[in-house]
Amino acid sequence: MGDVAIPGRKIDPKRAGAPVQHVQGRAAVGEVEEVSARYRRLLAGARAGEYSPRPQETWGLEIAGYLYLGGLGAGAFAVAVILEWLGFGLSTTYAGLGGGRVWDWSKALLFWGPLAAAAGALLLVLDLGRNWFLFFTAGRNPRTSWMARGFSILLSFILTGCAVTAVSVLAPQSKASSLVLWRGVEAIAVASAVGTAFYTGMLLRSMSLIPAWNTLWLPLLFLASALSTGSMGVLIGSLASPALGVDPASSERLAQAIEVLEPALIVAEAVLLALYVRHLVAAAPEARMSATMLLRGSWRYPFWMGVVGCSLALPLLLDVVGIFARSLTLGALTAVSVLVGGFVLRLAVLGVGVKERPPLYRFGEWRGRHMLDLRSRTEAEFMTRRC
Repeated sequence: MGDVAIPGRKIDPKRAGAPVQHVQGRAAVGEVEEVSARYRRLLAGARAGEYSPRPQETWGLEIAGYLYLGGLGAGAFAVAVILEWLGFGLSTTYAGLGGGRVWDWSKALLFWGPLAAAAGALLLVLDLGRNWFLFFTAGRNPRTSWMARGFSILLSFILTGCAVTAVSVLAPQSKASSLVLWRGVEAIAVASAVGTAFYTGMLLRSMSLIPAWNTLWLPLLFLASALSTGSMGVLIGSLASPALGVDPASSERLAQAIEVLEPALIVAEAVLLALYVRHLVAAAPEARMSATMLLRGSWRYPFWMGVVGCSLALPLLLDVVGIFARSLTLGALTAVSVLVGGFVLRLAVLGVGVKERPPLYRFGEWRGRHMLDLRSRTEAEFMTRRC
């Protein structure tokens, strides 16, 4: 039976036998193409460099000072107290205050660490600006936030450390009368000091979107650097003490103990620094970018001259020279070099913190590729059916 002609309607012979599937295929292609248009623009922008990984700029000089002073003060206090336990403290130097009261100001040359940590916390408050109250709000969720845990650890160190310092300087006789009690308080303060030094690295590690910080090597490196810089701070106090009336023999014993301890701390810091950089080289692309910035990029001079040179190479060289010719100048130069290098280390780590692509951007990029693949499959299926 032939085709039936309908009055008033012309039949296109090319479309008369076209399957219904072809029409459906064209509709599917059009729908997918419309939906995927915005994702194609997203991919084109990504390929053109619309988004490129770059270092963070939120945390700068103030946060570097906060991390540095927190680590320096914690390391200095821990080293000073432990060396005093081992019999290498400065000799007691009393000064009368009137009314029969005396104070031992030689301890002020060694136990200044909690004050340095408090000054670092003040830098954090200044960096927060008008949001300064967040510094105290941060301590509300210690089970979920390293910022909160660090707030508790830092506050514990400042309070217990200041108590030990105040009693040691202002009431040395009462400390001597209840030595066991104060040894316990000192132990708590030392534990809090070590926790504070470690926390300065854990704070950065908790920032999971910055691969250069998200590694356990960083807290260990900051801990070794804190002990190294702290021991040099104690050395400066020891070297200055004879000019202020402290027994030179006790000052010499303390300086010699630090000179034995310091090379071991420098070697430990060098090993941890090498492991940290090795991790960056083998980690995510953003971490490799951070390693490039450190080794041969925009931060190469601070890294090689400030970190490697001042913190590691020069102090070890001066220690070797000091074996044959010990002098006050060499000790002071070593201390200043390590202190400068410790600050540059933290500033460099902050400076090379390259952010990963935001999760929503990665999802959009994945979604765009998925829609383009779906469009290609739909077009291929349509052409297959048409043929």
